Amino acid sequence: MMRALRLVGAWPTACSIALVQANNYIETDEPNVIAVLGGYGIDVSSLPVLTNLPEQSTSSSCSAACQSLHSLHGSDRVLIQDTATHADFKGSFWSNQQAEVQPYCIFKPAVNTDVAVAVLLSRLTGCPFAAKGGGHVPFRGASNSPGGITISFADMNDVSLSEDRSVASIGPGNVWGRVYGILEPYGLAVIGGRETSIGVGGLVTGGGISFYSNQYGLALDNVESFEVVIASGHIVTASATHYPDLYWALRGGGNNFGLITRFNLYTIPSSTMRRSRRVYMETQIPDVANAFASFARAGPSDGNAQQIVVFGRSEGKNFVQAELTYLIDVADPASFRPYKTIPAVSDTTESIKLVQYSEKIEAIDTHSGHRNVFWTMTVLLDESFASWAAQYFLEILSQVANVSGVSPSVVYQTLTEPMLANMTKYGGNALGLDNTQGPLHVFNVDFAWDNAADDETIYAFIHGYCNTVIGEAKKRGIAHDFIFMNYASQFQDVIASYGADSNARLKKTLQPGHFKLKGAPVVY
Repeated sequence: MMRALRLVGAWPTACSIALVQANNYIETDEPNVIAVLGGYGIDVSSLPVLTNLPEQSTSSSCSAACQSLHSLHGSDRVLIQDTATHADFKGSFWSNQQAEVQPYCIFKPAVNTDVAVAVLLSRLTGCPFAAKGGGHVPFRGASNSPGGITISFADMNDVSLSEDRSVASIGPGNVWGRVYGILEPYGLAVIGGRETSIGVGGLVTGGGISFYSNQYGLALDNVESFEVVIASGHIVTASATHYPDLYWALRGGGNNFGLITRFNLYTIPSSTMRRSRRVYMETQIPDVANAFASFARAGPSDGNAQQIVVFGRSEGKNFVQAELTYLIDVADPASFRPYKTIPAVSDTTESIKLVQYSEKIEAIDTHSGHRNVFWTMTVLLDESFASWAAQYFLEILSQVANVSGVSPSVVYQTLTEPMLANMTKYGGNALGLDNTQGPLHVFNVDFAWDNAADDETIYAFIHGYCNTVIGEAKKRGIAHDFIFMNYASQFQDVIASYGADSNARLKKTLQPGHFKLKGAPVVY
């Protein structure tokens, strides 16, 4: 089956324990964790498992942390190993690499202070943790902690509007389909993902290309503020005017600076759109590459237009697919014409609203429940190079044809000049890009397969393809260092790709010793 790009309750009105606010989010001295817990109404002396922690192993430390959470919250919110609810949790992850991880316990907080207490207990015991929103990062441990605490935000999924409806307040447990469904009756949307099951948190903090991005920019460039639990256990609201360095760092810094417990996103008007999904023959790749570049270069003249192009193999046949979006429901958008002049094998053109559109993109994604990997690279836009890289990819797919269940694709997107220009809003973001460099061509190499025994075969194939493509880009003078976090593999150093200036500022903002910016998650 052909597939498109995998594009990676109620909020309480009052809390039962006091909200601790930080006066300074950057730690200069080691905080008194027990005292901060006391500020949340937690008496550590009432939790005997927290005694003699320095002498305990990691397993014992996680036992102490999980038992403490269980004492505070009960079995509805703390899922312990060897229980049916713990086992069932693995089905909530998109990729099998994540699903096969066994955390010591799973904690489902209800309010922001629950999250703060979990962070403090992790710090006190030395038990590692991971945080899960939508659970769509493919690689092991990204949002599921092996032997540690996995914090699942599933029950923190409120969506509400400000009085003037200019800002949507969104809990970290939401997926985009739910958010769009709540906002659509108001004629509103936010800049977010293009599939219903993608989580809010990872997409926003890592970038977030949207159907609306050519007009409004990336998701991270449309955040009014973040409510975030930092390493000290304090809760701060970071915006362009309040903790601006932290606000800047969270826009591209991923989860390196704390756990976000609320995303306040600017709303935009949303009405019926026009979409066209066109499928082409492999022999038409040069023409499709020309259309891709022409469409991207027209970005400044028409902010309503957006495109995704996918080259892949499905059911034994190579395919070329273009997904075109126009924010206004007009019969024949001029922006579509570079593609419309190419004879298509099939064309699905329709009027559609955002919720339904996201559902349709979700429906043609067949990778859920398999082993998965993303791998990304960026180059300066060049149609000749785009054509060569796509043809080369399809030519070498025979090398992995015998891998069970393999579903390979390379997805083309662009960071247009308007997208790059929007990166200066609200003090800018951490990505280290500017609009003198665009348009940029972003690759997402996206594979699914069945068996762990084939992991190394797939990784080696993609690594080799990317090295060849990057080498050719360097020869042509169009290589670019940027690595898009939303599409990065565990073997790629995203933060380093942002450049020296951004890295220096991120490390200045970083809270020493607790959240790290140290290379790729895994060395290949």
